[in-house]
Amino acid sequence: MWYAISFVLAVAVALLAWYLLQLKRAAREIADAFAERVADASGTAVGVSSRDPDLCRLTASLNRELRELQQVRLRCERSETDLNRAVANLSHDLRTPLTAISGYLTLLQETDDAAEREQYIRVLSERTEVMKQLTEELLQYAKLVSPETAGEAVPTAVDTVLTESIAGAYPLLSERGIVPEVNLPKERVVRTANRAELSRMFGNLLTNAVRYSDGDLTVTLSENGDVSFANKASGLDAVLAEQLFDRFFTVETGGRGMGLGLSIVRSLAERMGGSAEARYEDGRLVVTVHLPDRHA
Repeated sequence: MWYAISFVLAVAVALLAWYLLQLKRAAREIADAFAERVADASGTAVGVSSRDPDLCRLTASLNRELRELQQVRLRCERSETDLNRAVANLSHDLRTPLTAISGYLTLLQETDDAAEREQYIRVLSERTEVMKQLTEELLQYAKLVSPETAGEAVPTAVDTVLTESIAGAYPLLSERGIVPEVNLPKERVVRTANRAELSRMFGNLLTNAVRYSDGDLTVTLSENGDVSFANKASGLDAVLAEQLFDRFFTVETGGRGMGLGLSIVRSLAERMGGSAEARYEDGRLVVTVHLPDRHA
């Protein structure tokens, strides 16, 4: 009897030792495979030879982390590409007016003709204004996207700020011969927001609309907090419309600017708990900002 018990115990110990060895081997497989996947960034899932439920759950968890890591890597790579392109664009945008300023300064120094001097001074003023706008846009973007610079959010009448912004943009609209059609709800639309940031957002949206408009503009505020700016835009298409919110993206026909206006709009909208999007339908560009009622 004791011999049989000893034999059973010996078999059980042997099986347990074998099982532990299998678990140890599977753990090594998982560790080696995980380290390899992290190093090569291939995105291939980690496999395991063991059918142990805990090891299978561990493997599944590691694969989820690998997928998230792969997404982070892709975002970082895209950000680095965007940054490199942005630096190149920024250098070009600043160098162009600087080159013109340098050239016209030389011409100004070399001429005694009053008419020519007046012409050169006018060009220098225009190029200086371009540089001022570019640097101001860049500084505003840096400040507005920083959480530390967020203004105090208080209940604000969106319709009031919108009408004031449209009135403030009257000279810009008139220059392009645009008479905006404005549609407002009967009830006041109030959202928790910083008034200055909301005004900046609407100002950028109006500037963008004027930049791409073929001569019309329809501004609509709905009761649910959606604000849309719609206009005919023959210089755009659906692909370009999707890129308008990208940092430093500019369309060649769009005129001056670093391509930060709509990126600022999206950042401010998200800061307010909302969103911003652009679409191109039937030759019209529609930019919509959604400002949700966070207390609803």
